Amino acid sequence: MALFGNIPGAGAAAGGDWAKQAAEAQAAADQILKNSGYAGGTADPAAMDVGKLTADRDAIQAQAAEQNRILTVGGKAKLTIVSKVDTGEATAGNPVYLLTLTVDPEGGKEYTVQRKEIISSATLSSYADGTTMDGRVDPADKNAVAFGDKPFR
Repeated sequence: MALFGNIPGAGAAAGGDWAKQAAEAQAAADQILKNSGYAGGTADPAAMDVGKLTADRDAIQAQAAEQNRILTVGGKAKLTIVSKVDTGEATAGNPVYLLTLTVDPEGGKEYTVQRKEIISSATLSSYADGTTMDGRVDPADKNAVAFGDKPFR
């Protein structure tokens, strides 16, 4: 009897070709890495661009840290997306957009700012032109804004 023979749904008769599924998952992971600019993928780690991987990680962490800082110290505002332009840059396979925003600070006068933001393709629909979201404005720099109403942990 096979090791997993008595587990319901396990085994080749139930379509449980685990080696094939694992190989397909590995191939998908490799393709994601290659599409993100990390040549070699897991199949050839020596060829992977570790410098780019590290730089992308640092860029994502820096954007998150800056947004969290603004969400911590900032005053409330409504941010409306006027337009977005793909800069042609990518970070970890995610496009970088230049957003033009209308900022309506609580108790203040409306103004416009531009800012770059890494936006994953999976969440891009949340950034449609005309969308208004809660945001925060850095009290020391009115051009530094972040989407959200409270810091994330």
